[in-house]
Amino acid sequence: MSKDFLFISLICALLGFSCGGGTVEIDQTFEPKIVIQGTLFPQQRAQVKIMRNFPLGTVVDEKKIIVRDARVSIVDESGTIHELTFSVQRQSYEQVGPNLVIDYGKTYTLEVDATIDGQELSAKSTTRVPQAGFEILESKSVLDSMVYREKDENDEVKLFDVRFNRSPGIDFYAISILAVDADTSTFVYDNPYGDLDAGDVIDDFDDFRYAFNWIQDTPLEAGESHMEIFWFFTWFYGKYQAIIYAGDKNFKDFLVTHDQVKEIDGNYHEPAFHFEGDGIGVFGSAIADTVNFWVLRE
Repeated sequence: MSKDFLFISLICALLGFSCGGGTVEIDQTFEPKIVIQGTLFPQQRAQVKIMRNFPLGTVVDEKKIIVRDARVSIVDESGTIHELTFSVQRQSYEQVGPNLVIDYGKTYTLEVDATIDGQELSAKSTTRVPQAGFEILESKSVLDSMVYREKDENDEVKLFDVRFNRSPGIDFYAISILAVDADTSTFVYDNPYGDLDAGDVIDDFDDFRYAFNWIQDTPLEAGESHMEIFWFFTWFYGKYQAIIYAGDKNFKDFLVTHDQVKEIDGNYHEPAFHFEGDGIGVFGSAIADTVNFWVLRE
């Protein structure tokens, strides 16, 4: 499972069109934008998805979302420009060759130029990769396997608990959870959160299969923190994969603000995108670590 699958469910929010449900009518002039989805991970190849937005109410052809002829590059701290090439297989822009090495604590700038609806657009964003130090401490974590809503000797419900070393300077840690064995036959129908049947599971399958959460404002110095995995994130019996991310400011601000776009007075505003020019979306960086755990029937 790709480390950036956390963002898949957020694409619709970026594109500016409805993914289902009611229609929102807003009197505004449409402006084409370069929609960017990219997260750099240390010691991994750079990969950035470039898309476009559409006016509200548009019937969108998914084949036209991806921008395949953009000019995309990443500039490292030395000022060296690394051009990215479009991959038809992965529908994203990627580095060719080993000359660009994403490293801990280093700064990288993304530059994108694209022609959308006849307009020449450009976008620019800079991210600083978190410093080394983040890692999951499996030996100190409460993981492995547990019966669904298992109780301790005091009749209290136990929780999976992931402990990790922090990255210096980072105060935001997100967790994505995937039910690997998700199926209507492995769904926990006897749960305290709702009376559901197989049809309900099928209708909202991805909502049950995926979950994510975060903690923030942790100490900025190196040290140990933890994240609990609550039972309302685990709707199936079987194997789970959990990925924890130590995210930079761009990564943090996008996740925290992408769905908080309406003020109490009813006014709307954009999420925190951190782009110069005509870009929306996210270009950030993170360190990721993965663990598995199992939810048992008995």
